[in-house]
Amino acid sequence: MSHVFAPAPPRGHYDRQQLREERVVEQRDRLLTATALVFGSEATPTITAVVNLARVSRNTFYEYFDDLTHARLVAVSRAKQGVAHALLRVETSARTPVERRRALARAWFDWIGSEPADAALILQATTGALSEAGATFEAALRRSLADARALGMGIVTLERSVVMAVAATAEAFGRELTGTRIESEAKERVGRDVLERTLVEVSLRVLR
Repeated sequence: MSHVFAPAPPRGHYDRQQLREERVVEQRDRLLTATALVFGSEATPTITAVVNLARVSRNTFYEYFDDLTHARLVAVSRAKQGVAHALLRVETSARTPVERRRALARAWFDWIGSEPADAALILQATTGALSEAGATFEAALRRSLADARALGMGIVTLERSVVMAVAATAEAFGRELTGTRIESEAKERVGRDVLERTLVEVSLRVLR
């Protein structure tokens, strides 16, 4: 599911036909996306910035989260699950190693395009040498390579440092997309296509 951000409607303008359970999910999702946006764009994130962006009260924020750290942890977890599922769906969808690399690159950039707030958040969060997002891409790439080797699709490199280098490239390209303000949709499309092709070429050159 794509988390398209929309602030809460003004008081009295809620959809009265919407079930309470649906409204709760929507409210929590809105706060998580606002949290991701604030952490991805502000040097000193605050609860005030989150609730102002979401257009909800501080009391509403505390209905869902203990504090800002808790909200960030939940937002990071949601983002990691989102990119992991996006990559998992395509890991075994192609027959050859080349097709698999292309499918992973396409899924990676599709996820960034559909979830820019989540992408910006976990492209910053680090777990050692890679960001949370980069580590998730590395895990997907390693699984795909291991599967290709098991199926006899040539000799596939599984050396950690080499796989990490490709994941770091994906991470850097992802940061370039999320950190750049694109002037038009057409320009964004061209930029993404170039990065996607380059990521596939890097992968094919270093992973054999």
